[in-house]
Amino acid sequence: MGNWDKKLALLAFLNGRIYRILSAIAGLCLLQLVASAQEINAYKTISSGNFSNILIWNVFDGSTWIPATTLPDSSNDIYIDQNHTLTLNLNAAVKNVFINSETGAGQKLRLNSFNLDIYGSLQAFSGAAPGTPSGTWNSQNWIGNSFNSTITFKGESRIIIPLNAWSGFSTNSRYSVIFDPGPGVELIIEEPFKALSFTVKSGTLRQKLDRNVFPNFCPTLSFNTETTVYGTGPFGVFTIEPGATFITDCNANIIFRSNSSSAGLIDLQDDGIMVLEGTNPRIEAANFQLNGKIIFRGGDSPKNFLNSSFADAGIPNRIHDLELQGVHNLNLPTELFISGNMVKTGTGNFLSNNSHIFAVGPSEQYIGPFPITVSSLTIQKTGGRIRVSDDLTITRTLFMNSGSLDLSGNILSINSSSQGGINYSGGSWRNAALFRYLNIPTSLNEVNGTFPFEDTKNGGVRKVQLLGNTAGGNLEIRFTEYKGAEYNSNFDDSDGTPILYRLFSFFQFSGLNPSSNPMELRISADQLIVDDVDDLRIVGTGYAAQGSHLDGLDPSLLWARRLIQLEDLAIGNYTVGSFRTLSILPVEWINFEAIRRGSEVSLNWEVLGEQEYTFEIYRSDGNISNWRLIGSASKSLAGASLFQFSDINFYNHESYYRIKSSNQEGQESWSNTVRVIPLPKTHSSVKIYPNPYFSGPIHIEIPEKERNTALEVELLTFTGDKIYEGRIGLTDLEKLLTQVNPGNYILRVSQNNNSWVIRWIRK
Repeated sequence: MGNWDKKLALLAFLNGRIYRILSAIAGLCLLQLVASAQEINAYKTISSGNFSNILIWNVFDGSTWIPATTLPDSSNDIYIDQNHTLTLNLNAAVKNVFINSETGAGQKLRLNSFNLDIYGSLQAFSGAAPGTPSGTWNSQNWIGNSFNSTITFKGESRIIIPLNAWSGFSTNSRYSVIFDPGPGVELIIEEPFKALSFTVKSGTLRQKLDRNVFPNFCPTLSFNTETTVYGTGPFGVFTIEPGATFITDCNANIIFRSNSSSAGLIDLQDDGIMVLEGTNPRIEAANFQLNGKIIFRGGDSPKNFLNSSFADAGIPNRIHDLELQGVHNLNLPTELFISGNMVKTGTGNFLSNNSHIFAVGPSEQYIGPFPITVSSLTIQKTGGRIRVSDDLTITRTLFMNSGSLDLSGNILSINSSSQGGINYSGGSWRNAALFRYLNIPTSLNEVNGTFPFEDTKNGGVRKVQLLGNTAGGNLEIRFTEYKGAEYNSNFDDSDGTPILYRLFSFFQFSGLNPSSNPMELRISADQLIVDDVDDLRIVGTGYAAQGSHLDGLDPSLLWARRLIQLEDLAIGNYTVGSFRTLSILPVEWINFEAIRRGSEVSLNWEVLGEQEYTFEIYRSDGNISNWRLIGSASKSLAGASLFQFSDINFYNHESYYRIKSSNQEGQESWSNTVRVIPLPKTHSSVKIYPNPYFSGPIHIEIPEKERNTALEVELLTFTGDKIYEGRIGLTDLEKLLTQVNPGNYILRVSQNNNSWVIRWIRK
């Protein structure tokens, strides 16, 4: 082989990849390559044996290899030379690890269920140590030998799998890999890496795309392919733990088992982060648990959502948090289930016009800060709310199944495509500036004609239903909220019935095509106290509503009903009324006071309401910004009720109190805030000894000129119980103190214009 041929062969080896040039690389002769230089104090094996056996190690002193006198540690490189097997018989730590990778080298590193910490890099070499950097040609059980056998990367930011010094041909890798360098540290891999499992425990792992070759090459993270040992089909777990980050620059070949078989599981845990820099990222895994945050950023063109392509792979469309950074847009999948937030921090936008978004799970959710248009939206939450920052447009169908949609004062529009509508089975929305139902169906029923507005001022879900046939159009509903109600309305309904009550919050309707079709309008009196559903009526805001009264319906949903012609629906306002006086929930606060009684504070409050309520008592010391819960009480209310709570941990400095009430539906209201000022500090020239007191006589000293004058005495426990109050001489006071039970006491002594406060302890 001529020199030019050698250069071409070397160039092909260095710039190519083991995965791409199997047979071509296998025949290359690298013996004439210049050997790598080892560091001073590097170790190499001179025979097989245990890590702790000093006799298997030689150390490089700068000019030659000499027998080692100490074992290698985290400051030393180690070389596992030709035909040697190094066995861990203890947990160990080293710097760089160099392993001979020649074909037929056999097992080189037997981890033996121990852990090897690496503070440098992991590399392969050919020839005698230190040899020449090489890919991992060995397909035997080269490193092993179990799931519990681990290699852990620790230390500072660095490249841990360097270019041209490793590959994915170690197909029988029987060990687990842990990346645990600590917060703020980044570890980089530049060549394919294969193991039984990978765990990013802390810091950042970056999968760096090689852009110097075409097509660009991804250093795949893959898993053992021994089907006789670990079965056929998907296998291997890639985990990103809380606080850890995985960044990939790649598109294809990010993670799989082999080039035709998927990994078993991608486990992005709570508070873990996966950053996708590619324009069309694909991860091949049978199962995805994406409970952390996925960030799309970087790249030089519009981006597609995370995908998979293998026949045995799952669909990565169930995520928690999603964030878009940078200037490029992101195409969302046709279906996306999201249980957390969906935010952007750059100028790029989510392209979601063709996406059906499912808001699920128990967490509070936020979409913003941007207006969003989706094909369909399903609200199916077991708790919390989903909140949008801007207008929400749904071109097809809004599926309201459960949970709450908070529109933050923006517009909700549905069915601009005329191919959808609303599909209601539960849940509610709140803070809608306007609801727009475009291309309304010609027939409205309880499924496509229910509009569940939360009455945030008065509590309850003020559902609206329109039932009947329409002439089409674009229905607009505006809900205006005001707290409270009018209890002496003083107007008559259209049938002459006097109206004594109307809710201040009201609805307005517009946009339907004119028609004489009759329409049944319903408004729910949810969480208003209703003695009889027949009391309910739909009325205007101080006048009779259009149409004619229909009897109330359903003692649970509490429907007020009215029959109205469609062409009259846009006339006037509509709200809940009654010819009786109703009450409004949540509770009404009648009185709240705080009274200092000795060393405690007595809190007394009176409320008016119905239902089971829980009251939480909060205190803030010194100012009104450090609230903390100090107690609670629960009671089923039926009208006016009195409550009392004693704060026995009052420390005689300025404190503030307030109380929160909540019912079973989660409605909350707060009392006003009250202040308690401390007792004035008094100079004490009275002395009691012994203090603490065990037995024997007690001596009390007061100013000599006051000694013969009777004393005003008050003796209290620390919990505020009064033991004695009266006028007494000094000798009798000393006798009194010897007779009380063991405990902590506050003694107040007053004489003429002087007053003293003493803390006294009786053991």
